[in-house]
Amino acid sequence: MKRYYLITCMRGHCGMGHGTEITFAFEAKNLLEAMDKAKKMPAVKHTRMICSGKEIDKEEYIRYRQISAYQRLCQQ
Repeated sequence: MKRYYLITCMRGHCGMGHGTEITFAFEAKNLLEAMDKAKKMPAVKHTRMICSGKEIDKEEYIRYRQISAYQRLCQQ
């Protein structure tokens, strides 16, 4: 059964030791699978990858997937 998760990661390319948090929505079997998918996203720092993760419902997942995580980051 698929579940839905929000994974917050550190985004790189902001200089050494600097980064911003970015949140992705994933459909996965479990939290570990969702975190593994997040590690493979473009621009995610590999030294401080995952900040947090939580399970969400399908409606929230759909809402998060309607806008790109990178566009959502620019709107903040």
